[in-house]
Amino acid sequence: MAKVLVVDDEKLLVKGIKFNLEQDGYEVETAFDGEEALKQVQKQSDIILLDINLPQMDGIEVCEKIRDCVHCPILFLSARIE
Repeated sequence: MAKVLVVDDEKLLVKGIKFNLEQDGYEVETAFDGEEALKQVQKQSDIILLDINLPQMDGIEVCEKIRDCVHCPILFLSARIE
C-alpha cells in the first residue's frame, strides 16, 4: 500500500483529500504546518502533497529542508495564480 503525506493548513481540504485517498487504498498521514510536516517525513512516504501557503514556514522552505533526506516525489498544492 502506498503512503501519502498530505500537508495543508486547510483542515477541511486535508480531510477530503485523506478520505478520497483512503477510499482508493492509500495509507495517508497528515500535517497542518511546516514543522509538523518535517516530523512526518520521517515516516518515509511514497509521495508528498505539499501546500505552498503554510503558516510559519511556507511549502517551498519545507521542500528545501526535506529534499536532502526525502527522495519521493513532492507535488505542490496551491491556490496561488502566479
